[in-house]
Amino acid sequence: MRTFAALMVGALMGTAGCSAASQESTTGDDEDVIAADPLAMPKPMLTFLKTQSWGSHHLEWHTSRQWDLLGANDQAWAKKQGWARANLQEGQKGNGLEFLAMHRVMIRTLSEKFPADAHLFNGWSAVPTSAKDPSDPIPASSTPIFDLQKAKAIDTLENHLDTFASDDDLGLFLETSLRPTSHDPSARATDKAAGIHNYVHNRYADAKSKIDIGDPSVNLQNKRFWRLHGWIESRWTEYRAMKKMSDTDPAYEAAIQKAEMMLKPGLKGVGGGAPEPPPESLRKFFEQDGS
Repeated sequence: MRTFAALMVGALMGTAGCSAASQESTTGDDEDVIAADPLAMPKPMLTFLKTQSWGSHHLEWHTSRQWDLLGANDQAWAKKQGWARANLQEGQKGNGLEFLAMHRVMIRTLSEKFPADAHLFNGWSAVPTSAKDPSDPIPASSTPIFDLQKAKAIDTLENHLDTFASDDDLGLFLETSLRPTSHDPSARATDKAAGIHNYVHNRYADAKSKIDIGDPSVNLQNKRFWRLHGWIESRWTEYRAMKKMSDTDPAYEAAIQKAEMMLKPGLKGVGGGAPEPPPESLRKFFEQDGS
């Protein structure tokens, strides 16, 4: 059990660190350039992600769930891809479970297809809070001090999982600070600790990287993405075990099956790729959550 005091020490350590793998100008096949990045997933996995268009799927998943926050130009681009507004927007009741299920299915699929690399999905044993963490220093452009409210969130998720009422309650707290209403799609949670997921994506965002963790169209290729989501997966696994929840629970089964269907090649929005590059504003998706 990690104490909140220990998390505070980590959060206040150091000043801005340098990126673990700055992107330099280079020539050659783009996939080879990406594969040479120390933060890139193994090349066979990169090939799989590309051929299955998981990056496009991932961008669609998030774009459709922040639809009400998008400008007219971004919505127009998304519609050209055949994308549409999701019934559940990010931060709405029900989307927390969808968020957890979608990432669980991705982790299981990749772990089964690439068993020798399954360890890459184990996740952090503790979310890095020091700007100069030896394995995961933040980019120089990021704010060095770890937000104290988000450090409290880590303590809650590590030591007080019993405070969450349901899978969905846990997922919403983890994912985002957004709590949209019919009158205000940008409304925020009163609990400032909510949204550790989006916060960490922003903290490690690096516009110089071809696999920027802040860009949902490419971040599945980044080891740090899976370190974060492996940690989230571990929190969900522990929560369900603590609550003695069954995988045959109808709501859980439905969420997993929906996520599995979304990843099947040939379905709308999956496997076809986007006919034109996404606008920069959509590639900076996580910046839209100012948690």
